[in-house]
Amino acid sequence: MKRLLFTALAALLAAGCDGPGGKVVAKVGSEKITETYLQQKFMEISPSAQVYLATKPGRRQFLDVLIHERLMLMAARKSRVASGKDYKARMKQKEAEMREMLEEYRDFTLTKMWVEDMRDNELKVSDAEVEEYYQKHPNTVTLAHILLPSYEEAEKVIRKIKAGSDFDRTAREFSLDKETVRLPPVMFGEFMPELEDMAFKMRVGEVQGIVKTPLGYHILKKLAQDRVPLSESVERVRKILEKKKFDTYLAKFQEKAKVEVLDENYK
Repeated sequence: MKRLLFTALAALLAAGCDGPGGKVVAKVGSEKITETYLQQKFMEISPSAQVYLATKPGRRQFLDVLIHERLMLMAARKSRVASGKDYKARMKQKEAEMREMLEEYRDFTLTKMWVEDMRDNELKVSDAEVEEYYQKHPNTVTLAHILLPSYEEAEKVIRKIKAGSDFDRTAREFSLDKETVRLPPVMFGEFMPELEDMAFKMRVGEVQGIVKTPLGYHILKKLAQDRVPLSESVERVRKILEKKKFDTYLAKFQEKAKVEVLDENYK
């Protein structure tokens, strides 16, 4: 019933519209309240109130509220507050915030649309490329790792493991990444480049290290290696190849753009 009443009122309002702003329902001084404006405000009302507002007395009361709001706004525009420093300062601040939000949205939208366009063109991966990559790299590896902040600390830890300490227990005691000791299975191309070759060449059960990456110093243990059917790997391989193409494209672009890290704390 509520939905029917709302639909009926919306249809009634729409029927009276003429022109961009719709039919003029009321005037407050030189300002107009149109059918279109009424519809917009009506959409802000709770469903329970919409039932009453679908009646003639309800519509009249709703219009009275809008007239009252318009009178308040007109009075405020003519008041000393409108020309006051505090109001102008707040508006200036809000305008700056909105400009910043618009700039962020503009950059986000442009980047998103650019990536989507690249996927349909420069980054597009053919079925033949997927199959060729899969034939070279059909396996996933499952690893456990220990991450240390320095080579010296990594040396101490790997000595403990080679002396017989349990890898998982040692990782939970010393690793910087205690929550992710066991990593999910990865295909070649999904893992950190510095660790990838070693991870796929290791024997199952073998422990290797120490390898430096931007995150720190790693010790790896290979837990498993499994062959995944091509039918289950197509989209996964496609994403790997797409990323490789994207990284190559961006690397070539970076050659033309000078990148400098000036703060020593970030080098």
